[in-house]
Amino acid sequence: MQAPVDLVARTGDGKRQVVARAGASLPCETRLVFATSQAGQTTLELELLEGEASFARARFELPRGLPANCWIPVFVSLSAKLRVSAEARENLRRIRIDAAFETTGEAEHYAV
Repeated sequence: MQAPVDLVARTGDGKRQVVARAGASLPCETRLVFATSQAGQTTLELELLEGEASFARARFELPRGLPANCWIPVFVSLSAKLRVSAEARENLRRIRIDAAFETTGEAEHYAV
């Protein structure tokens, strides 16, 4: 199976990173790297876009005390049945944070 359109992750501050390009083979996993925008940030929110349409959102609860510009690797998996899951890892403290995606109803191709 192939991704029908580009799948992009967007943060609350508008930064975008490609999860899978249109035509990419599925299943796939992509490693994205985001950074905290301020010291003490406690959440990282991602919106997944199918082309320009929003189809899912996830919220990662981060540990307290992270500095500004702390890199947060996020691993996004897309199954052959178009199911999406994600996991964030914070390297300094060796933590793992899973996030559940909730559909937004704007795009119909992907299941969460």
